[in-house]
Amino acid sequence: MSTLTNLFEALSQERAILLDTLKSLPDALLDQKGVVGEWSIKNVLAHLTGWESVVTHFLPERLASGIRPEILSGIGADEDAWNAQQVASREQLTPKEQLDEFEQTRQALFQVLSNVGEEALNRQHPWPEWEGPLATCMLEEIGGHEREHCKAVLAAAQRR
Repeated sequence: MSTLTNLFEALSQERAILLDTLKSLPDALLDQKGVVGEWSIKNVLAHLTGWESVVTHFLPERLASGIRPEILSGIGADEDAWNAQQVASREQLTPKEQLDEFEQTRQALFQVLSNVGEEALNRQHPWPEWEGPLATCMLEEIGGHEREHCKAVLAAAQRR
């Protein structure tokens, strides 16, 4: 199997677990603040969407230039403020609209990854702060991040 196929399958498996759980939850619970820390489940999706969107937008240029995007410095300077801004910018969305954006962002990421191709995904040390191949970086930065938040969402769903 290709690296791209393996990457898509791994990311899709994680996403399927989360989406299957969310299907059984009422919109009121998805929108209820304080279910996952201070956030609603919808807010967690907004947070994940924000990060995945940033990665989707900077990845092609970063691969071409090797230059660290300015937005990463901004996020790193005050991650809590950036997270709060991402959640606030999507607060007006209904749970269904947030789920739709969540899925659209994943499809956009998959398109970007398809466009960069196998060679780029297998490139070792694509930038100074990452030693392994880009595909592993994506599994960690996208899949690992989602997995972390998925555990919290699943725990919240089980408590209801």
